[in-house]
Amino acid sequence: MAINLSALAPVTTAASALTGLVMVTPQSVVGYAPQNPADSDGSVSIDQSAPAILFNYEGEQSVNLQSDITDHYVEDNTAVQDQIALKPVIINTNGFIGELNNVPPVGLQTLKTAADKLTVVGAYAPQLSVTAQLAYNEAFLAYQSATNLVNAGVSAWSSVSNAISGQNGNAVIDEEGDLIPGSVQNQQQKYFQQFYGYWVNRTLFTVQTPWAVFQNMAIQNLRALQDAETNVITDFEVSFKQIRNAFTAFSGIPTSFAGRSATQAASVTNQGISQGTPTATTPATATATTLSGGAS
Repeated sequence: MAINLSALAPVTTAASALTGLVMVTPQSVVGYAPQNPADSDGSVSIDQSAPAILFNYEGEQSVNLQSDITDHYVEDNTAVQDQIALKPVIINTNGFIGELNNVPPVGLQTLKTAADKLTVVGAYAPQLSVTAQLAYNEAFLAYQSATNLVNAGVSAWSSVSNAISGQNGNAVIDEEGDLIPGSVQNQQQKYFQQFYGYWVNRTLFTVQTPWAVFQNMAIQNLRALQDAETNVITDFEVSFKQIRNAFTAFSGIPTSFAGRSATQAASVTNQGISQGTPTATTPATATATTLSGGAS
């Protein structure tokens, strides 16, 4: 008996559209957010933190969890594992920064999200989807044109300034590790200087990964790579290591002492006054004691 499957087509289209809506639902992007240092009393700072660092394109990410497990060899030549030490979490990530990219600014994020959502429902409202995409393209084109104009003006002014001063305008890191920004500030330089400043100041980060968000992450290793094929893209390879702080807890309960610690912790006791026992000493006895080097 033949089965007519044409009735399943609308259901399949609807399921595909709804799945697309779920997939393009924007998540809360944390990125690589620097944390404020704790206050003087150790409490968490409530000051507004610096904006998070977001790459133009995210590369490979990995989370490394390791444990140190002891091997104690006993008399029958077998190993006993009875201790497990958890090492700090290591996160390895890399991202790309380019001078030209298609990352929308903050003002166009909402329009970009709407255009992405309406694209998947084109089977129901094709004209609406096309209109939203055209509106976003026009707005992004205007933004890119304005940005390119600003960058061209900055580049021209930097060239004139460098020609007058005889310098190349690049940032300088002196012998003490201090960063002196230059007049040339392209995207690659800005991101490197941000990472360098956070590394020098030992700033902790909140790092977002595809699996979880990790706090108290310090920069363990940073490698900025610009290959031989282009000078407008930099690949940042960053390794973060989680910092764990130890705290001293006071229970307020009197502690029991034993042994030497009990003697040292004992309170002062008044043993009275001892004046000693006077002895009768004649001049002849004192002279004989002195000549012989002491009393016999």
